[in-house]
Amino acid sequence: MGNAMAGQDVFQEALALVSSGEKAALSTIVSSKGSLPMSKKAKMLVRPDGKMVGTVGGGCLEADVWAEARQVMETKVPTLQEFILTEKHAGENGLNCGGNVEIFTEPLLPGRADGMLDAIARVRKARGSAVLATLVSGGGQIGAKLLLHPDGRTAGGLGHAEAEACVREEVAALGTIPEDLLKVVAIGTEPVVVFLESICPEPTLFLFGGGHVSFAIAQIAQSVGFRIVVIDDRPMFANKERFPMASETLTLAMETAFDHLAIDDLSYVVAVTRGHQHDKPVIEQAVETNAAYIGMIGSRRKIALMWKELEAKGIPREKLDAIHAPIGLDIGADTPEEIAVSIVSELIQARRSRGKPTHRGLSLSAM
Repeated sequence: MGNAMAGQDVFQEALALVSSGEKAALSTIVSSKGSLPMSKKAKMLVRPDGKMVGTVGGGCLEADVWAEARQVMETKVPTLQEFILTEKHAGENGLNCGGNVEIFTEPLLPGRADGMLDAIARVRKARGSAVLATLVSGGGQIGAKLLLHPDGRTAGGLGHAEAEACVREEVAALGTIPEDLLKVVAIGTEPVVVFLESICPEPTLFLFGGGHVSFAIAQIAQSVGFRIVVIDDRPMFANKERFPMASETLTLAMETAFDHLAIDDLSYVVAVTRGHQHDKPVIEQAVETNAAYIGMIGSRRKIALMWKELEAKGIPREKLDAIHAPIGLDIGADTPEEIAVSIVSELIQARRSRGKPTHRGLSLSAM
């Protein structure tokens, strides 16, 4: 079995493969019950050379799914399998959590999958949202896909009029598309089963400061699914050579940086500059955005002094209290790499809970 390739986007890698004339197989968890050893929103792409991108778990479960994907790649026939996670699937890693999953495995073939994968790529590149519907069992062409945009535009089709009408109703009822949408829709007395999932942009981490801590944060955050943008007022600290994992590196004055940034509710702002005089303008601008997370490194004393200064400038205390400062989970971190672990852990916590943690954070200065 091939090794998993970390830090790569499953859809992006799939498009690259089929566009170059290669085939692949994609396995997706479409339903689950109980406690699972993986995210419910899990996908695994198996390449022709056997290497994997993404994961649907571990132990024997992943080995079984990998073997199924290899077979589907050859037969070109999609399958829907149920796995009950017993000791067999725990493997050496002890991943048995007492749940069960249904996994849909489909072939991705040049000339057939290109159009839909390209449509998904365009949504993600534009940082838009859409719902991807996949027919996983019942009548019609198994594996057929329909991409629905919030404005009613579509791409592809399910080849089943009743299923498409039902999916349109489901999407219209959503209003806005949630990042974590996963839903199975059964239609008719002899069910046609359609799997709905959201196609949303990955969250963007805006890292202010290009020092050692920022570099360590960027490395870890990129590996767990954040898009990285690094901002510093010094070009030698904000460049692609120093931050190869970053989507963008920008040389901007901290006082006006937000004039050049698109901050939305999928944005995470982290101030780890070389001093509080540079952090202050970042925080002052960040609190006026709808960023999902704002955090700042530093000592409690310096933070308290800065908050008084910002309050005097008219920023409400409740906005300042919502900032994660001192930043990071309190794990006794010391080195830049350990500090980065604590900060990215808090980013993950904020992303998954959408709420402010109640822990005590770090009291450190950026390096």
